[in-house]
Amino acid sequence: MKLSSHGRKVQKFGRPVAEIEGLVSTTGLRSLVACSLDTGDRGLIFAFVESWHKKTSSFHLLVGEVTITLDDVASLLHLSIIGAFHSFNTLHVDEAVLLLVELLKVTGDEARAEAVQCHGAYVRLSWLQEIYHSK
Repeated sequence: MKLSSHGRKVQKFGRPVAEIEGLVSTTGLRSLVACSLDTGDRGLIFAFVESWHKKTSSFHLLVGEVTITLDDVASLLHLSIIGAFHSFNTLHVDEAVLLLVELLKVTGDEARAEAVQCHGAYVRLSWLQEIYHSK
């Protein structure tokens, strides 16, 4: 089992562009950017993973069966559980390149090269880190 978090990687980039901060804020996920599983108790998390019962989607503990509800998720992560969370529109590579140029302030050539390397409208986190450190 490996726990990983991109929270620390995101912080290495420095302050995001205001437009990106706005997009993240509107989703209600802003507080999750700083979350880091790396600081969690790995032994405790491993114990919970071991007690997970796949057929009932619950934990089987010494005190009995425990289920995590949507209300628990809302309380712990401060996420809204009412209504549609978000709808994603499929982006064409050209649209993704334009967004990268506009929001991340990279050149069109850099954005297109990354999109071509990733075979579509995607980017790698390591690529973003390289871009931010080179500026």
